[in-house]
Amino acid sequence: MEALLRDRLPHAPQMGLFVTPNLPSGRLDNALSDYATEVERGEVLALYDATLSGTGGDGAVFAPDRFVFQNNDLQATQTVRYPDLVGVEAHSRWFGLGGKEVALTVNRGRATFELTMDFSGTPKAASYVADFLDAAMVRDIDFAPAAEPDTTDVTAVRDALERLRAEQKLTEADFERLLETLKD
Repeated sequence: MEALLRDRLPHAPQMGLFVTPNLPSGRLDNALSDYATEVERGEVLALYDATLSGTGGDGAVFAPDRFVFQNNDLQATQTVRYPDLVGVEAHSRWFGLGGKEVALTVNRGRATFELTMDFSGTPKAASYVADFLDAAMVRDIDFAPAAEPDTTDVTAVRDALERLRAEQKLTEADFERLLETLKD
């Protein structure tokens, strides 16, 4: 993840983006004590400081397995694991007059929900963060087609046939014929 982050996120203090080893200690301390309290200092790969004053009290902390962000003190801190991301999109707010935001679609178990990262103070950082998160989202997906099995799982097929028979979607004669085919 560190190589991907270094490839996609620039060290750009003018945008509030800081990449290890050049993390400003004061801003990082504020982020870790304010909203990223569950992140250890040694885990931090990058910091996005969303504050206009440069304190680091709002923004995002990026770790190898997750990122933690808070848009402002009035909003709850959000922790998102990279594999839980299912959508990332950067766009302008209020017809381009209010900066930018990154819309995140997150899936945890059976729940899919939307989160938004606010980049109104430093809109140029939004596209870099969105690009990194989009790449992190698909990093572990295996796009290769599933391999054909070497042998048929007879027990699984028999169980499936029995379910179809119990649901009356398969006649008794066809059920017996298919079971005989499995024995061959």
